[in-house]
Amino acid sequence: MNPDSLLAAPSMILNTGLILAAMFALYFLRRPKLQSSESWQATLTPLSSIIGSGFLIMSPLLASVVGGLSVIAVIGIVVLAYAIGSVIRFNILHVEPRIKNGTLSNKTREVEYLGDIALVLAYMVAVAFYLSLLSSFLLSYLGIENLDAERWLTTIIIIFISVVGYKRGLGGLEKLEAASMTVQLSIVFALLLGLASFSYLFYTSGESLNFDYPQRDISTQIRILAGALLVVQGFETSRFLGEKYSPEMRVATMKKAQIISGILYVVSVALFLPVVQYLDLQHIQLAKIVDVTGLAAIVLPFMLIGAALMSQFSAAVADTGGGGGLLRESSGNKLSTRVSYLGISICAILLVWAVDLIEIITLASRAFAFYYFLQTLLALNYCYRDCPPEARMTLWTRILFITVAIALAYIIFFAIPAE
Repeated sequence: MNPDSLLAAPSMILNTGLILAAMFALYFLRRPKLQSSESWQATLTPLSSIIGSGFLIMSPLLASVVGGLSVIAVIGIVVLAYAIGSVIRFNILHVEPRIKNGTLSNKTREVEYLGDIALVLAYMVAVAFYLSLLSSFLLSYLGIENLDAERWLTTIIIIFISVVGYKRGLGGLEKLEAASMTVQLSIVFALLLGLASFSYLFYTSGESLNFDYPQRDISTQIRILAGALLVVQGFETSRFLGEKYSPEMRVATMKKAQIISGILYVVSVALFLPVVQYLDLQHIQLAKIVDVTGLAAIVLPFMLIGAALMSQFSAAVADTGGGGGLLRESSGNKLSTRVSYLGISICAILLVWAVDLIEIITLASRAFAFYYFLQTLLALNYCYRDCPPEARMTLWTRILFITVAIALAYIIFFAIPAE
């Protein structure tokens, strides 16, 4: 089927309407009441880290693995991520206070410390990767294909973030997140409206989805889907915002961030599918993903470029904030968060100039999975060694955490990237 037959000439009304929709969303998100809300500010850090570039790549990635079953696959990934988030939330409420007052058993402290090491390394790589991807994406659309130029641009952006973090602390980083996420969410709102319009015309025309994707055995498909879980990581950043927010606030806003991002992922995957089928799913390219949205409306590729750039920036800022908070906590408050931001940034810059980040991101994904795995062990070990009998988790909670630990162990050892 020729996609142009659905929208032979995308109407001026549609394109104008999408621009107005983005402006309306921007106005709504920029309301002083929302911007000054402590709850919304605490939600933005995990939300920006979770979304990252996932809304852009998730649908093509899943379509290249399971085709028309992509919506079912993303629902499974989102549910598993929420279950992992419940482990982190348990530890915020129960384990974190015992860490601060020094009453954890030695074994439990060792598990926590090992997890912190894995996560610090993952954050350093993640910051470098997000911003390298931003630079590569921006320069490629400007017609500049130069590795040194990409590295210099990435370095400048990292220095900018670190200076803001050092001078203005967590509040300064949150303002950067708020600005970039406000623009990103406004664009994504209009983007989804445009894709919904195309999807409606596609399905009402009597056509059906048809994906030409690599044929793999079920075992390989499961291993790739296991790796896709890490696309929706980032909720753990709430764990390291204790300098400013109470445990109860961080638990509530982490839930909110996971619910918002989960809905966004499921809806975006479903709405992307009618245009994703026109991609070469044997060799997915970021630029092609952007171009194919032009089937729905002329303005969408430009909107998607803006959203992709904002998502990489906000995710890098969120992980800088999370990594800085983690370093402060791990050092026993000997390092301030401001100095910790500099440490994360310096290491990220070294990675930018020394390592092929496209390859090492696989290691970062395993490091995140390893951290989550250790968090489940931390929760279980805490209830076995540290908590009073009347405060121990229920049988169902224990079963859930053990199931999550098994799933994460599988990801650590068997997950593979899509080829």
